[in-house]
Amino acid sequence: MSIPAQTPALRPLRLQGRLTIATIQESRAALLEAMRASPAVELDCADGTAFDTCFVQLLESAHALAQRDGIAFSLRQPVPPPLAAILAEGGFRDWTSSPERSAA
Repeated sequence: MSIPAQTPALRPLRLQGRLTIATIQESRAALLEAMRASPAVELDCADGTAFDTCFVQLLESAHALAQRDGIAFSLRQPVPPPLAAILAEGGFRDWTSSPERSAA
């Protein structure tokens, strides 16, 4: 039996509910744990009910950390409309137009 060549195991991470400054510590902890456990993380926030710029800052910080540490980091598409609106207003369009932002 052969094993596929070094394909990193994608670790899905689902965040749900309010993804705002009120819950940012929990979101950050979950994201850091996922990034420590896998070389590839896909963040799924389709079940998010509220978003703010603090959450966008977390996305940007996670992307920078992923680049530094050689971790593939992506945001599951499609991005929820409320988050897409915040990203577009802030000029972060590549989160919604690109299927993956990775360190590769």
